[in-house]
Amino acid sequence: MSIARSTTITCALAALALGAAACGDSDDASTTVVERATVTRTVTVPARPTTPAPPPETTPATTPPPAAPLTLRAAEQVLDGRGFATLAERDWRPDQNLKVLLGVRRGVSDDGAQQAFFFVGDRFIGTDTRDPSGRIAVTAQSDDAITLAYGLYRPDDSIESPSGGETEVTYTWDGDRLSPQEPIPPSATDAALSRR
Repeated sequence: MSIARSTTITCALAALALGAAACGDSDDASTTVVERATVTRTVTVPARPTTPAPPPETTPATTPPPAAPLTLRAAEQVLDGRGFATLAERDWRPDQNLKVLLGVRRGVSDDGAQQAFFFVGDRFIGTDTRDPSGRIAVTAQSDDAITLAYGLYRPDDSIESPSGGETEVTYTWDGDRLSPQEPIPPSATDAALSRR
């Protein structure tokens, strides 16, 4: 039985007792007024201990500034780290999204060990081929395409004198991948025409 119910029953019994006493054999006409009183008691219960919630993850109010444009010097460090020296700085276009820098392997002449190094924005994305070529030149550039001319060698040609003319290959950037748009000449020295 709850405390509130017990208190109400006790008060009711007391009122009955008072009423019965007033109704005795007395000739006095008296009126008994019974007032009902409600007693409310406030009980404070301590809160259960809780684990504090982790602070909410926040995002910076501002977007970080874009990376600084790639400089010629930074691109040359990429070549240097791969054992190449810059062949010609004139091909570097810092204002373009797709950039190229031709390099020559250190320790060899300008002919025989050339590669094109491609950059997008501020990062190096790769070279034109896995192995170097005998002679490469940049013939056209735009923000998302670069055309390279490869010297073509016949099997008996010296590395300094390709006699097979040249072929152009355009490399395009689609936002995810650099792709040659024409076949890249083979590098095998016994091919009818190769880029060696």
